[in-house]
Amino acid sequence: MTTQRVLILASDAKRIEDMVRVPSLKGVHFSILSDWKSGAEALRKENFSVIVTRKFSKEQGTDAYVADLLALAPKTSMLLILGEKEGPAVLEALKGGVSEILFEESLAGTLVPCVEKYLFSGYGLLRRMSLDELFDFCIPVITSTDMGLLATTILEKFREALGASFGILFRGGEKGGPCAILASLGFADEIVPAGFLRRFGEALATPGPGPTVIHADTLNASASGGADFLAENRILLSVPFDLAPGSRVYAVLGLRGTPDAEALNSPLLNFFQRQARLALINAERSAQAQSLIYIDDLTKLYNGRYLNVVLDREMKRSERYRNFFCVLFMDIDFFKRVNDAHGHLVGSRVLVEVGAVLRACVRDSDTVVRYGGDEFVVLLVETNAGEAMFVAERMRRMIEAEPFVKEAGLEIRLTISIGISAFPEHATTKQALLNLADQAMYRGKESTRNVVYLANAQNVP
Repeated sequence: MTTQRVLILASDAKRIEDMVRVPSLKGVHFSILSDWKSGAEALRKENFSVIVTRKFSKEQGTDAYVADLLALAPKTSMLLILGEKEGPAVLEALKGGVSEILFEESLAGTLVPCVEKYLFSGYGLLRRMSLDELFDFCIPVITSTDMGLLATTILEKFREALGASFGILFRGGEKGGPCAILASLGFADEIVPAGFLRRFGEALATPGPGPTVIHADTLNASASGGADFLAENRILLSVPFDLAPGSRVYAVLGLRGTPDAEALNSPLLNFFQRQARLALINAERSAQAQSLIYIDDLTKLYNGRYLNVVLDREMKRSERYRNFFCVLFMDIDFFKRVNDAHGHLVGSRVLVEVGAVLRACVRDSDTVVRYGGDEFVVLLVETNAGEAMFVAERMRRMIEAEPFVKEAGLEIRLTISIGISAFPEHATTKQALLNLADQAMYRGKESTRNVVYLANAQNVP
């Protein structure tokens, strides 16, 4: 969870500190400074969500004091304390860019609610911003086309603007399917967002076109343990992004306060939502174009280029989470006879149908690759050698039992030889895994064919 930071800058800062040390502001970090020089130095070094301040002398002009503060912290909400009778100063302060005026006589009753409002309810969005400032705020988003980086950046900018404690950006499940997390932040454990989304994803995938406030009490917390997770974050804000017909992405932010209509309709939030949506559309199109590089033209399975990508990814995941996976290298037995007897067009159709059988034998999280010619590679994630043997045997039996190209009246019968290598049991490098699976497959080709062989760990280079 992110820590909100508040600067109290006034000659009587200690007295003001006593007013804000209340349970509702638990977890907020306060910097208490009673002289201008220290405050200016702090603003040069740190970012604050809110500044609570008053002038250090009556002779000092309010407009000049506000200008000096905003020069040091132009994007920070400023709460200025004034005396009840300082009418001209009020106009100067508001004109100069102060977020809100607090009067001395009512300070004890208004200070905490006002700080809460700017920390937890999105009122920081209401600060007047020029077009240049709006554009600068959105630059990190509109200049990114990598979906992973973009998703994280969108959440970071939402957290900056709203003071959100946590965030999840996810794609809504199609036809009742599971939601897919694109990014998350503010969680101590990376497993938590997935569990939270499994329980609340349907409720958080709001139907409206704009931001929706969801009260945690309306969620079925008792059945999911969600209440303990949310703690003081009793408000969830769901912001939708329509990318294409039937494709919708949601940003869900955990807040401690409730944004009102003024905050939800603020120029910053509306402008940022539009820019983030366009950036997500561009990133999705870029990913689709990139995926064409990794698709085999004939079988529509992944190709050898993608095998390198997915192996690199799984190696990194395994290093981080101590996962394991297996590589299956396979070759159709006597495939040349099919081409010789029936021609290459029939041979191509056989390859398409073999790929479909292999795809049907594995999970969505696994990867099936046409490696080249009549060779296929399958990567089974979070699968050990024994489990991979079971899957490979299922593939072998299904290929053996399937009559291929039967719509043309041929009903060609085939068999397949499969070699298996396991990470990290047999090898811990990408090339060694492929080589061992390939060698195990050729042991089968040189023996009976139509067989599954497991790699020998002693052969690891």
